[in-house]
Amino acid sequence: PPEIIGLTNLRTIDLDGNKLTGQLPAELGGLTNLGALWLGDNDFSGEIPAELGNLSRLYWLGLYESELTGEIPAELGNLTNLRGLYLHENQLTGDIPAELGNLKELSRLFLRNNRLTGEIPTELGSLSNLKILTLRNNRLTGEIPAELGSLSNLESLLISNNMLVGEIPPELGDLADLKLLRLNSNRLTGQIPAELGNLSKLEELYLLENELEGSIPGQLGRLAELKVLNVNRNRLSGSIPPKLGNLANLEELHLDNNQLSGEIPEELGSLAKLEQLHLDTNQLTGPIPTELTNLTELMLLYVIRNELSGCIPAALFSVDQSDLDELPLPVC
Repeated sequence: PPEIIGLTNLRTIDLDGNKLTGQLPAELGGLTNLGALWLGDNDFSGEIPAELGNLSRLYWLGLYESELTGEIPAELGNLTNLRGLYLHENQLTGDIPAELGNLKELSRLFLRNNRLTGEIPTELGSLSNLKILTLRNNRLTGEIPAELGSLSNLESLLISNNMLVGEIPPELGDLADLKLLRLNSNRLTGQIPAELGNLSKLEELYLLENELEGSIPGQLGRLAELKVLNVNRNRLSGSIPPKLGNLANLEELHLDNNQLSGEIPEELGSLAKLEQLHLDTNQLTGPIPTELTNLTELMLLYVIRNELSGCIPAALFSVDQSDLDELPLPVC
């Protein structure tokens, strides 16, 4: 309502989850005492007004899920008190403004599910208070900036489903507080950096659906808190590192659809919490280790389309084994 625009002492506007339509009024930029502006989950049209960059006291800006179009205004980089910027699930286009790197207090930057293009600005590496950075499901290109490894407080880095190329920066291994790393469904090349084994708090590592080559670093076996390791649908080769058997908290291991060779390490039988083991569509040889029968939590086991020999341990038929029926191996 236009009456709101005249209330210059307003500190908070929360109109989330209504059925508001029309364009965001540029006059909102005149509410200079505003600390929080929540207009998410509405049906707006048009662009984000550049005048919002005048809200120098703003801590929270939520414009998510609101059908907004156009580019992210560079003027939002003037909001130096901002803690959270939520622009996800709109139809925003254009580049991510480098000026967002001026938001030194920012802890959460949500730009996922838009139509953003261009490269990830290196300036985002200066957001020293950032905890969550989610850029997934856009059309971003270029390489992952090594500068993101300077985000010392980062807990979640989610940039999957873009068109990123180049190698995974080893500097990401410096993110001491990182719990979620999702780089999947891009066009990344090169090897998996051994430095990722330094991410002692990491719980989920998703690198699937890229063009990664080389072997799986044994250093990943140091990720004591890891619950999910997914590297399927790459071009990985070499043997499965026995050190992966040290991942005591692992629940899902996805190594399928690569070019892995050698035998299945018996050490995988030490993964007491493992629920899913996907090894299918590789070049693995040798028998199925009997140690896998120790995996009492295992519900899914996929090993088809390899070059395995020997027999199938009968105890493994207590889990979902639909693919094992296709193996030309006897039960033992």
